[in-house]
Amino acid sequence: MYFQVVNLDVFPLSFMSEDTCTLCDLPTPDPPITDPNVEGTFCCSGCLQVYELLQEMDEEQAKKVREETIRRRHREWEEETDEPPESAREAFLKVDGMHCATCESFIESMTRRQDGIYKSEASYASELVKVYYDPERVQESELPGMISTMGYSAYPMDSYFGGDNFTTMVRLLIGGFCSIMGLIVYSLILYPVYITGHSILPFSSVTQYFWMANVFVMTSITLFFTGYPILRGAWVSVSVMKPNMDLLIAVAALSAYLFSLGALLMGIREIYFDVTMAIIMAVSLGNYYESRIKKDKNSLLTELMEKRIKTARVQRDGQFREVEIEDIRPGEQVLVKAGERIPVDGTIIEGRGVINEALITGESLPVTKKEGDRALSGTILTQNALTIETDEQVQSTIEKMIHLMWNIQARHSGKQRLADRIAAYFVPGVLILGAITFFIRLYSGSPVVDSLLSSLAVLIVSCPCALGLATPLAVASGLREALKRNIIFKTGAVFEEQSDTDILAFDKTGTLTTGQMHLLDEGDNPEALALASVIEQYASHPVAKAIASDRAETEDAMTVSNFESTTRGVMAEVNDQKVFVGQPEWLQEHGHSLSDNQQNRITEARRRGYVPTGIAWNGRVESIVIVGDQIREEAESFFAAINREEKQIAIITGDSEAAAKPIREKLNPDFLFTGARPESKTEIIKKLKKFGSVAMIGDGSNDALALADADLGVAFGDLTAIAAESAQIVIPGDRLERINTAFNIMDDTKRRIRQNLGWAFLYNLTAIPLAIAGLINPLYAALAMAGSSLLVVINSSRKMTFDSQINKSSK
Repeated sequence: MYFQVVNLDVFPLSFMSEDTCTLCDLPTPDPPITDPNVEGTFCCSGCLQVYELLQEMDEEQAKKVREETIRRRHREWEEETDEPPESAREAFLKVDGMHCATCESFIESMTRRQDGIYKSEASYASELVKVYYDPERVQESELPGMISTMGYSAYPMDSYFGGDNFTTMVRLLIGGFCSIMGLIVYSLILYPVYITGHSILPFSSVTQYFWMANVFVMTSITLFFTGYPILRGAWVSVSVMKPNMDLLIAVAALSAYLFSLGALLMGIREIYFDVTMAIIMAVSLGNYYESRIKKDKNSLLTELMEKRIKTARVQRDGQFREVEIEDIRPGEQVLVKAGERIPVDGTIIEGRGVINEALITGESLPVTKKEGDRALSGTILTQNALTIETDEQVQSTIEKMIHLMWNIQARHSGKQRLADRIAAYFVPGVLILGAITFFIRLYSGSPVVDSLLSSLAVLIVSCPCALGLATPLAVASGLREALKRNIIFKTGAVFEEQSDTDILAFDKTGTLTTGQMHLLDEGDNPEALALASVIEQYASHPVAKAIASDRAETEDAMTVSNFESTTRGVMAEVNDQKVFVGQPEWLQEHGHSLSDNQQNRITEARRRGYVPTGIAWNGRVESIVIVGDQIREEAESFFAAINREEKQIAIITGDSEAAAKPIREKLNPDFLFTGARPESKTEIIKKLKKFGSVAMIGDGSNDALALADADLGVAFGDLTAIAAESAQIVIPGDRLERINTAFNIMDDTKRRIRQNLGWAFLYNLTAIPLAIAGLINPLYAALAMAGSSLLVVINSSRKMTFDSQINKSSK
């Protein structure tokens, strides 16, 4: 299917209409949800389906269903539109420690109780929290401390480059030492008794009690210090009534700990502190391994963040001084030199220059700007120097885009991890089974201690060491494999949340094209090209660089003098011959004539979105060369491979329809959107989502909002910091096949997570009935648990192999 949209910059930013839903009277989207077989317009497909069902019910039943539906929809609408007062301010914070949807709910509920905070929106997938606060009661600098007191680590966006793992290392080292010492005592005293019935060392009962009391202390340190993050996660899950994997781990570890403490006090030999230590250390090490791999990405991301504009050259007291962006005042003059990014929005008051606006608009061709024209922050001045006067309110287009992008990310609550969704049903099931086992054994005449041991065996057997390791180890393996290939998965949640992608949406400039000017047609006069290339080496215009790159060795003998540069062309004397190189119209203004054939070539080049450049001397244009952006060499085979995977392709570009024609003819996408502005790209993504799951691939700040709004954002190429910040996957470089590699790693990791969880449940389905029947005591339960965990470790550590059609085609 081929679909084209032209002039997308006139798209509305909101799709809400003035119509109301036939069922619930809430506003409908534009266009509203309809069905040819159902009369009326609806705000969502749910209302349409309910309305359709009402027609088949009796009157009384239909009335009750309708009232309940309307009540529920209006309650949801009120929650969605529950906005803080206009005086509220917004702040965005990065938060370490969020690892599931339960953490999101906890932070959102706890921040509402803080004085001066109206509400918050948390997203563990992006590790981002948006806070609405009262500036009269709370300073923005106080917000990180208020959230950090809840057991998480919050940072301002600008100062965050990954959390400090020193505390985690201390927890693991102390817990590891205590566990090793405890296991040594077990090996000398209890394990021999469990296996042979006799102790290896002739310790008296008092000595044995002394050593086991020491083990109790070491276990307590391991459980409450090393295992604090797990216990905190369990408490969080209870506080928001969402059982998760941390709660299941905590139940097993605490059960073994409390039973063993009681047995120690009562002088009973069955003491299972080792089970508690093994559970806590195994899961803590697995989580640490995952988080450590995640931290490795920050060295690459830090380099990208350095591209953000922080200072500007401002005129004060008759001199231009470097000042922080935040300190620029309205009406001040900002000086920008060639090769620099424009720091703030403003009006040009002095100078003429050529600006590359691809960063913001997506337009691949540079734009000539003069006095009175607008200049946008984030764009690059490629030639000459400009003085810009800031507006009455100092604004930065790129900062506004960053704010919008953070807004989008904060709205995207993460999905609950698969293991946590399982735990929501598994936790109550295990507790019920444990209780039933205890009472059945007690009712059948077994002593209380034996009944408790059987119940404890059920809890330990069902302990999710394998379940707890299944996700973090597989995710860590995927992250490590990606980092080897210089691919950064910013969040491990991608491996679980992302469904199979149906549509790949590509930004054109810099993603499918090289993002740089190339000499596409050398013209029909080699002498003219030689003269032009030696002159253009003195210019800084992107077109000049493309022509100058074609220099031949013979040109070194040419002498250039009296070089002059304008925004439309250059002129110089080469071996005493005055040569002009520039726009054809500019050449005509200087008295050089064009032939009909040359005029036709100029018209055709511009129709295809290229830049025709004339070379002239002695009153005549001697040659026309063509310059333009170039489609990447591997793009065609890359798209063919995607089509074999039965995925649809969309190309989004800020270029005109004529300029996009070559890429349409060569790559034949299913969808082509031209004239796209940054704000319209997000609307395109929303439209494409109606056809399935959408992955957006782009490189520049103009893609940031679309990257954040897509189901999956992939920042690819010569990246800007804002593009890297808004995407879930970051791929620096210029090889398209690495996008395939990223998808292959994601698919392989998802398979491993499911394999690990499948093995863990197979183990539980086998071991739990044996524990209920009293055929497994806690010691053998712990050994079985360790064996199950070992298999998960081995499966997660296997070398990844990629055999998809896409990957084969790109080798």
